[in-house]
Amino acid sequence: MEKNERNSLGQFHSSIYNAANTELFMREFERHSKAGDRQGMIEMILQLDQVSNTDVSALFTPKNNEEAEKLYNDVNSTDEAARKISNLCKIDLLTKALFAAESDTLLTIKIIVARAKYEFSIRSYQQCCRDCDYAMKLLNNSQSSKLQNEFETEKMKTMCDLLKSQCLKLSKKSSKQSPHTYEKKLPKVDGKPSKKLKTCSDAVALIHEDARGRHLIATRNIKAGSVLIVDEPFSFSTDEAALSTNCLHCHSSLQGNRNIRVPCGNCQTVSFCSEECRKNAWSSYHKYECMIFDNFLERSTTCDQKSHVLLAYRTTIAKAITKNSSLLDAEFLCYQDAKCEDAKKSLAIDIKSDFYDPLDYRTIFSLETHCEKADAKVNLSRSIKSVYLAKCLAFVLMEVDEKNRDTIGQREIVLLAVAMMRHMQAVNCNAYEIVENFRDRNTRTWEPRNVGGAIYSSVSLVNHSCYPNVVRHSYPGGKVVVRSLRFIEKGSELLDCYGPHFITDSLQLRQQYLVEKYHFICTCEPCKSDWKFPFPDEITFRCTSCGNSLDSLRLRCIKCSQKFDIRKLCSQLEKSTKKRIAAVGKMYEGYYIDALPLLLEHSSFLDKTLMAPSLEAIKTQQSIVQCFNSLSNTYNNQFITTDE
Repeated sequence: MEKNERNSLGQFHSSIYNAANTELFMREFERHSKAGDRQGMIEMILQLDQVSNTDVSALFTPKNNEEAEKLYNDVNSTDEAARKISNLCKIDLLTKALFAAESDTLLTIKIIVARAKYEFSIRSYQQCCRDCDYAMKLLNNSQSSKLQNEFETEKMKTMCDLLKSQCLKLSKKSSKQSPHTYEKKLPKVDGKPSKKLKTCSDAVALIHEDARGRHLIATRNIKAGSVLIVDEPFSFSTDEAALSTNCLHCHSSLQGNRNIRVPCGNCQTVSFCSEECRKNAWSSYHKYECMIFDNFLERSTTCDQKSHVLLAYRTTIAKAITKNSSLLDAEFLCYQDAKCEDAKKSLAIDIKSDFYDPLDYRTIFSLETHCEKADAKVNLSRSIKSVYLAKCLAFVLMEVDEKNRDTIGQREIVLLAVAMMRHMQAVNCNAYEIVENFRDRNTRTWEPRNVGGAIYSSVSLVNHSCYPNVVRHSYPGGKVVVRSLRFIEKGSELLDCYGPHFITDSLQLRQQYLVEKYHFICTCEPCKSDWKFPFPDEITFRCTSCGNSLDSLRLRCIKCSQKFDIRKLCSQLEKSTKKRIAAVGKMYEGYYIDALPLLLEHSSFLDKTLMAPSLEAIKTQQSIVQCFNSLSNTYNNQFITTDE
């Protein structure tokens, strides 16, 4: 490489990986890898000539007023070609023009007002009102020096007032709320908040065991449907496919007729649902990633998802930069330095006495990384990317504040890269999806669609089972709600599903996935007993006295020998099952709120009456999940067909 050659993340990774992947280099690198020595790995990468000869630079799609004006003129042209363009396509073209235009210019506002007119013409009254408010906010911004045509600005203000007034009148007449478009509210935990766990109910407690590490247990009997955790992310990212369909900051859907797309003031790539989200994103993280954002859009054949690399970067900047400035936090750098043992000790969490706050960096630093267990070549890949991301952050900080040019040197690059690598490893085994649910008009069911990823340090305390007793759902703003999926007995562990479920995956596939990604062998009941789906038709009843199986031939409990009436139990089961069938009918029509109590009541009966595994219990739990889907982060402005 020539001196000061500039490369993207993908190019840098390929070049350095090939240069480092030699027997001599890997022998020494593997020694650091097995010891979990991130700093040693990072320093080895930085010593390579190819790394020191490589600079990073801005890599993003900047504004282009010429492109914006051409698109705007094409839409508003009176020629025959423009007349053939549908109003829906014109809205899309104006949105592209808006994203290309420099912010706070007369052209920007003209585009917004034009988009509002076409939204009005297709009866998207909510979007039209939002665009009118958006334009008025920009028009009333007295600090803007680019709005020089007073006649034009007054004309557009009048147009916005008229459009919004008409929209409000017509939207009241035409509003017919679908049964599945009721207002969504973020729930609160059931019972009292925990005194030790900020985002948890007092129905759960944090304990530690050598075999299972830190995990959550029930402090009392918990019934199905209970809200146990309402967690907020320490950091989050957006998948590339969702950059144009969801808000970068709150992940609200930008499809349908509810929200408008608001551009970043600096690039053409990301979208927001409002000026408020745009400003909040810019001040907290986007200004430190915007000018190098295209690095996170490259196709990658390495072990990490693109959104996970962005998540690791954001996790770093969330703590690495001092509040109310763009300078590096010296304390954060000490946390990453292998020589600063005292700093690391200050991050230790005593689960018996300390308050566990998911926004406290200590909870992030304590997440499992499996650094020493990872394959050396995986650690090589991540260390290379971490070095590049550290260089990117240093470059951005120097662009944002010139003071950083005198304070960021080789040590800072090393420690930023160490942090990036730690967070990349933690993200790999602790990140959760941010999901948006949409209702398929063919199946009448809610289908999940991943829109991003996040680090939830409270939810990360929940261990895995291939037959989980809790379920997660995403809510706007990156929040996640954890509810009990069935009855959880006092003293029992809360168990989530990390991906493989015994219904969909064989024992061999589940074990292989969990060992490779999370480095543990699952010993949950489906794995120990090798549950196989579908189950036999015969069901096994539970003894109401001791909880063990009932022998349907001897009509006695196999443990306590208590007698039972098989006919009575079958009759009760048949009667209760009718509640699930009735609930499914309500769900099919979109009345999930009405269906949920029936399902929870039936689930309670099944927990007391049937031994697991039970097909009826599985059907009921899947229906309960569907109801929870409808209450969460949804795109429900219209039915969606899977083949569209």
